[in-house]
Amino acid sequence: MFFKKYRSMMGIGAKTLLSHIALALFVAVLSGVLSYVLTTQYVRDTRIDDLARKAEHIAESMRTASLEEGIKPKRRMVRVYQNLTEARVFFLESGPEKPRLWQYADIQAPDASEDDLQWVDIISAVDLQFFTRVLGGETLSALQQFEFAQGVVLFAGAPIKDESGAVLGGVVLAQPVDQLHRLSRTIGFMLALVVSISLLLAVGLANLQTRRLVLPIQKLTRAARRMTDDSDYLERITALPNDEIGDLGRAMNSMTARLMDTIKNLRKERDKLEVVISGIGEGLIAVDRKGFIVHSNPVFLELMEIDGLDGLWESEDANITALKDMLKRCIDTGEAEDMHWTNHSGRALYAGASPLSDEGGILGTVCLLRDVSESVRMEQLRRDYVANISHELRTPLTGIRGMVEPLIDGCMESEEERMDSYRVILRETIRLEKLVGEMLDMSRLQDGRVSVEVEPLELPGILEAAARSMRQIAVDAGVALDVETDGSPLQCMGNEDRITQVLVILMDNALSFTPAGGTVTVYARDDGEQVAVGVRDTGCGIEPKDLPMIWERFYKADRSRMRTTGTGLGLSIAKLVVELMGGEIGVKSEPGKGADFTFTLKK
Repeated sequence: MFFKKYRSMMGIGAKTLLSHIALALFVAVLSGVLSYVLTTQYVRDTRIDDLARKAEHIAESMRTASLEEGIKPKRRMVRVYQNLTEARVFFLESGPEKPRLWQYADIQAPDASEDDLQWVDIISAVDLQFFTRVLGGETLSALQQFEFAQGVVLFAGAPIKDESGAVLGGVVLAQPVDQLHRLSRTIGFMLALVVSISLLLAVGLANLQTRRLVLPIQKLTRAARRMTDDSDYLERITALPNDEIGDLGRAMNSMTARLMDTIKNLRKERDKLEVVISGIGEGLIAVDRKGFIVHSNPVFLELMEIDGLDGLWESEDANITALKDMLKRCIDTGEAEDMHWTNHSGRALYAGASPLSDEGGILGTVCLLRDVSESVRMEQLRRDYVANISHELRTPLTGIRGMVEPLIDGCMESEEERMDSYRVILRETIRLEKLVGEMLDMSRLQDGRVSVEVEPLELPGILEAAARSMRQIAVDAGVALDVETDGSPLQCMGNEDRITQVLVILMDNALSFTPAGGTVTVYARDDGEQVAVGVRDTGCGIEPKDLPMIWERFYKADRSRMRTTGTGLGLSIAKLVVELMGGEIGVKSEPGKGADFTFTLKK
């Protein structure tokens, strides 16, 4: 268990090295054992065969020798045989009951007698069987335990035959196994030395091969870690071998190059998307299925009136809680949700959430926040516009109807009454015509169907002509109407009819709010790169709360201060006309100190 755990903690280099070492050790030990077994077997068989041949040669030499008294070679000859064969020499004779075995006693003694024989008693059945077979004419050899030799010996026996082939006796050679054991030990030592050297060389070669295998893998690993930990995709692996690992490294280099290109492209697309999302005028927030915010833009923070997203969903703000609940419902139901509310600064907001899904289910939701304050205001203006038009049209129509019905019924008996009715009908018709004309002008100006062609003009004459057209109205109102210039030509680019239209609107407005005895001044002056044209009065002025609204259609200030009843479209038309000529219009006023309307024209 420990070895498996330790092995699982080792790297590929250590595992490969241990595998190579284990394989080399196995092969070396197996080769050594097999070599030792086969070598010792070969040596043993060779020694046995050699001993058998020597026994045959001795038996042959004794057959050819002249033996006078049976098989009894001279002690000197036996000594020679024993020295040549390095074995003890025994002789076999046939006995009345069993074979007899004898040898010369103390064979090396120089003064020993030829008759100094030593008989060996054959007791073992195995020994008796071998000797009987030798006397039967067989040549035998073996390595085994013999009682007559008192131990394990290399044994070889050959029969001694006469010229006719009859067995006269036998010669037996018994060689101790000590020599064979010494030779085996020598062979074992040499094989062990060879195996050890081979094993050391194998370990060295395995270590070298493992290093050559592991070093490129370590390079690949370091490069992969740098790409993973440091996002260093410029890393390139060099000095790669020309093998499969080298192919892997080169493929990894190619992959990192392509990956870098892909990342660059993705970053470009991400930056473009960030610019687009950040640049849109609507708030955007995306959450995953667990409610974690994965994306938002600055407009979202602005509309929600928060500084950051940290702790957003933990806020107790009612608007944020409602938004969170809507997003949760969208994720739970998988259907689009929307809501309207007003933030703390009074801006009307609309939020629409749509689920994001794929084959695996709902991934999250994306919510779009829109400031609909202008839309709400425009819708309200549309309603007010319709109501104002209805009201303005109903007033003259009611007056006309109020005069026509008595005429039709014959209630107007005198000519004077009928003429008064006709005058009322005419006045209301003119008023109705003026209202419709101003509405048509407003519509054409807003739709761009009216183009204003500008040309070089001199303003003093235009101001005088516009003032003359309003002089009688000013006289009837008891208001002085003056024209004020600096005496220069005051050349500008504009349209005479449109400039006159704007001046008439401004003068009519000033005369309506200026009491008798007051003054209305039409002026023009050089204003640097532009020419400023305006109408100044000494009337009641404009309340600060009304200043932002006076340019709206049908907006009317306090009617109790007005001398006449207007339509509420004049200033809106004047603003559109001035802007079409490339200028700007504005007003300065304080309650009780009059008002000063000024517009600019390009030189």
